[in-house]
Amino acid sequence: MDKLNLPDEERIEQNMVTKSIERAQAQVESLNFEIRKNVLKFDQVLNQQREVIYKWRRNLLTSDDISDLLNEWFQDIKENVSQNVELHKKSYESLEHFKDQVDEELNELLSEDNKNELLSNLKIDDSLNIGENLEALFIKNEQKDSMNFWNLARAAALSFIDQTWKNHLSEMDYLRSGIGLRAMGQRDPLVEYQKEGYDLFEELIFNVKTSVVRLLLNFDGIGVSSAQKTKANPSNLESNDEGSKDFGKIGRNDPCPCGSGKKYKKCKMVNLCSKN
Repeated sequence: MDKLNLPDEERIEQNMVTKSIERAQAQVESLNFEIRKNVLKFDQVLNQQREVIYKWRRNLLTSDDISDLLNEWFQDIKENVSQNVELHKKSYESLEHFKDQVDEELNELLSEDNKNELLSNLKIDDSLNIGENLEALFIKNEQKDSMNFWNLARAAALSFIDQTWKNHLSEMDYLRSGIGLRAMGQRDPLVEYQKEGYDLFEELIFNVKTSVVRLLLNFDGIGVSSAQKTKANPSNLESNDEGSKDFGKIGRNDPCPCGSGKKYKKCKMVNLCSKN
């Protein structure tokens, strides 16, 4: 058309040319459709994971009672530790070796002081039921100060979920960027992405549950001690229009200094922390 000096608006009426253009357009549209379909399949993998995370967050943010969810997490971690200890029972060489293995398992969940206190009351032999002892410790900590225990659990769970989910998204993006090279090894990139993405997500779930359970197993009731101290010395929380004078300026959305775990504007302990 350049050689013939035809204007851009000139209508093409040659059948051979129009059919050739139609075939090229059909091929390009077919290729684009396959690309979009492939992208959707990859996105679906992450979307399924997102649904699990968002369900957790909605439960933690909207439910008044999160004990069922957190107890479920604890049971999963307890079962994992119990299974590991049972495996060690079948392979240890001496009781000292078995004690070291149990000690190593508990290192993941307990502080040094709490671990030593727990082990000092246990008989480390084939009759050991570590699950029962961990459950007793969990219940004991919850009974120290139930309100602060569950408030801590809620805040910690949300924090751990948000942080690990952001890291997980970065890892999935990195995995996605190079997964196409698996085709050179005669492997389906989508199948490989699903498999490795699932492994990464399982690791995320385990890390979140372990982090929250570890925090609760080491709960020492500091929140209630602080609140009781404040009640004994109410002058510590004298307020003015600018906020608490002992705690500095407190924003409406900041955690309340009374230890309730709630935002300052929503705390019900009016006698301790409301502004005068």
